[in-house]
Amino acid sequence: MQEAVARMLERHNPKTLDEIIRALREIIQQIALLGLWRGKFFEQAAFYGGTALHVLYGLDRFSEDLDFTLLKRRADFNLSRYADALRHEIEAFGFKIHITLRQKETSPIRSAFLKANTRHQLLIIDMPGELVGKIPRNQILKIKLEVDTNPP
Repeated sequence: MQEAVARMLERHNPKTLDEIIRALREIIQQIALLGLWRGKFFEQAAFYGGTALHVLYGLDRFSEDLDFTLLKRRADFNLSRYADALRHEIEAFGFKIHITLRQKETSPIRSAFLKANTRHQLLIIDMPGELVGKIPRNQILKIKLEVDTNPP
């Protein structure tokens, strides 16, 4: 999958370290969306918000979150059902990610956090060592997924 990631990165044409990190985040977001699709998540949910506008319509808007709403209210919805599909898809592209799920009893929002070591991910996509060396060893790339289980 290295070749696929290289083509995705090429489309971003990043020049600076910040642009490279942003491109990396967007690539992992898109792979996460693919994993959710393969896991049949979109049979129950719709993708919306700033990232949806950017991904689906190309608007120059960037968000670190992936926002979803269920198509029908489901208080018993559990995002953990899709964690394996997410992990499998992201790892198939060569990335190493940790998924943390959060579910507050009093909130209709279910959350998941995709976390990865930024430096390690940049090495996976063959970024030059001099660029990667500028990133702190413990810098974490985070992507938040939120699902509203009580849609309007």
